[in-house]
Amino acid sequence: MPDALRNYLLRLGWSHKDKEIFTKQESVDLFDLSAVGKSPSKLDMSRILSMNETYIKTIDEKDLFQLLKEYVSKYKKPFDSSKDAILLKCMGFLKNKAKTLEDIFNNAQYITNDEVKISDEDQKLLDGQSKLIIKDFMLDFEKLSSLNKETLEPLIKSLIEKHKTSFKGVGQPLRIGLVGSRFGPGLYDIILSLDKTEVIKRLSKI
Repeated sequence: MPDALRNYLLRLGWSHKDKEIFTKQESVDLFDLSAVGKSPSKLDMSRILSMNETYIKTIDEKDLFQLLKEYVSKYKKPFDSSKDAILLKCMGFLKNKAKTLEDIFNNAQYITNDEVKISDEDQKLLDGQSKLIIKDFMLDFEKLSSLNKETLEPLIKSLIEKHKTSFKGVGQPLRIGLVGSRFGPGLYDIILSLDKTEVIKRLSKI
């Protein structure tokens, strides 16, 4: 039984002080019938998801990646095995705020899909200034000899100053161009998870 579900069922009518999360061994060692409540229990999906989020945050990332692969093989179109290495490398931020494997799967779409599809709603956000920001970004980005957060931050800062906008004003069009949506992982994580050629190729299509 998955740990999150086991904990949820355990806590439906039983408690141990203020503790919410129990290992399997703790469940055996601490359970006591005297602590079982008399009030009827009810299904609370928000609590289940909250527990699941805790496990996703703490589970070994290699194990989490294997669970993701099993989930995808059962319920989705399996992604190309050539993506395994980059997905495993990115698991640390792909799991950020994820409550389910479906959330991680959705966060990883920009990696597993080579073609970026921009929704009509997000396409409307790519106005003249946004496209100019993307163009200026590519000009400076191509000149970078090394790619890391330390080299990207000054580039983004200079764009913010040049176009008299905010981090969102620069980050939003870049994120849309790179992942197809204004929502998704952090901008630096996205850029660093794609190789330089891929970043330029995607942004060149805007």
